[in-house]
Amino acid sequence: MNTRNLGHWAVLLAVILGIGGVVYGMHSIDAKDEQEVTKANKANAKQTKQEIAYDALKSRQQRTHRKTSFDKKQVMVAPQFTKKLTRELKAKKFSGSALVVKNNHVVYQRSFGKANAKKKRANKVTSQFLINSLQKSLTGMLVMQAVQEGKLQLTDRLSQYYPSIQHSGRVTLRQMLNMEAGLTGEMAPTTTLNEAGVYKYAEQTAKINPKRINTFDYQPISYVLLAGILHQVTHESYYKLFYQRLVTPLNLNHTSFAQLRSKTKGMTVGYSGTTPGDFSTPKLPSMRDMEAQIATGNVTMSTGDMFRAERAIIQGKLLTSKAGANVLHEAANKNAYYAGGMYHLDRIGYYGHGVGDFYEGTFVMSRDGKTGVIFLSNNFYKKSMWPDWSTEDLAISTFRHVLVAPQLK
Repeated sequence: MNTRNLGHWAVLLAVILGIGGVVYGMHSIDAKDEQEVTKANKANAKQTKQEIAYDALKSRQQRTHRKTSFDKKQVMVAPQFTKKLTRELKAKKFSGSALVVKNNHVVYQRSFGKANAKKKRANKVTSQFLINSLQKSLTGMLVMQAVQEGKLQLTDRLSQYYPSIQHSGRVTLRQMLNMEAGLTGEMAPTTTLNEAGVYKYAEQTAKINPKRINTFDYQPISYVLLAGILHQVTHESYYKLFYQRLVTPLNLNHTSFAQLRSKTKGMTVGYSGTTPGDFSTPKLPSMRDMEAQIATGNVTMSTGDMFRAERAIIQGKLLTSKAGANVLHEAANKNAYYAGGMYHLDRIGYYGHGVGDFYEGTFVMSRDGKTGVIFLSNNFYKKSMWPDWSTEDLAISTFRHVLVAPQLK
């Protein structure tokens, strides 16, 4: 090999080593970036968890802890009805808790399946389930409280709070509560965010289609932005408002947030599978997703707490008057479909339905709030179980029967 060829090989080797160094450097930067992201995720999750835990502790200290009829094993009061509903739930392979109330009296309360198969814990009447979209009705009440306190109006424009969102001047809070704001935007951040970060992400993600304004389009981001607005006008976190304005006054002793699942007594585990009744595939919701679901789907509740909360909201017990509840839910509007976090049911009641993270929940309530059906399940995977194994229709049909029956036998 002559000197000239040696020179060429030397240059080639230098190039190869240079490229290798660049690639190695890029990998080093990527690894460092990943470490920083992981560190930030853990810090944000820890911060939020600590803040929620503090609010939960303050609430627990202020509440009474007496057992209610919703916390006790049911005494059979309607044998025929009980037998029929139990048979129907078992046919759906239902795993969870079912509650039926007529004129404020518990007529059916039973639990099925496993709360935690690994720890051999069965579901109980006080077990807590992720309620997903049912939470929106609770958020709607918090918004109405702020309205009655004069901190905002339902006619306020979104632009008053989030002017950077294009066309926000054409959208009102009322339209957001009714899912008629033309808003779209997937709440799917790639990192775990704290509460302020979630609101900022929603602001940057939200888009408004002017052609869809006044048309129903179910978009959870509407309620995330409503929570952000509450934060602006009250200067309090959503979690603090939730505990102070809802959990504490109603003494909801079986209500929490998914972020506190490891420290919450009675918390259930979600299970996947192709059909309910399979407890071999436990699934826990990611903290990243739960932080992003603020105001729209990160609350956990028992069936009893769910009924008591919805009853209070419908009856206006947490507002200055029943009239406020009627305004929130547009009770006088014969054409209303969805208002304040609830669907209208043929002028005889309201209902909500939520699915996600291997949970399914349904509430159906009468217009006076005295009669209702609550089904909460921890063994439901929408991709493989909808609609065959869903209990949404069963909850509605059961409610219709209970509402009109003079007496359950």
